[in-house]
Amino acid sequence: MEISKSRRKASRKEGFALIEVMIAIVILAVGLLGLAALMAQLSGTTGNSRYMGTEVMLASEKLEDLNRLQPGDPALAAGGNLAADAANYSDQIQVSSDNGTTSTVAAGTAAASSDMLQFRRRWVIEQNPAGLPAGVIRITVFVGLLDGNAVSRANTFQTSMVRQ
Repeated sequence: MEISKSRRKASRKEGFALIEVMIAIVILAVGLLGLAALMAQLSGTTGNSRYMGTEVMLASEKLEDLNRLQPGDPALAAGGNLAADAANYSDQIQVSSDNGTTSTVAAGTAAASSDMLQFRRRWVIEQNPAGLPAGVIRITVFVGLLDGNAVSRANTFQTSMVRQ
């Protein structure tokens, strides 16, 4: 009799019970769901960072273009509107999602190809803004990602240039 009891005790110590396996599966599932949620959030953040980087590049490019102009150049005349397109103070840029090439698009032309991102760029030029020393030109650049003809996300960048 004693031999059979000891064998039963020994067999119970070997292996896992069904409850233990189910608890392990639940813990693993919760961990995997958390990992999946993290991956989804990381993917969205990566896309936003990509668009923000492109918008910063386009705003910086426009500011550099305007900074190269000589004082008195008509392109530095005060004007512009960040809310709506204004002649000589807005453009549309296409950026290739493959190799990063850019091109300026004339208003009313055909839509971009499927690998192109389109951005709307507007700027305002202020001559001698209030509260700043004489000779200062303040330029504010708006860059927005286009979805069709509507801006789906937008950022505004501002800088000031001192001109003598």
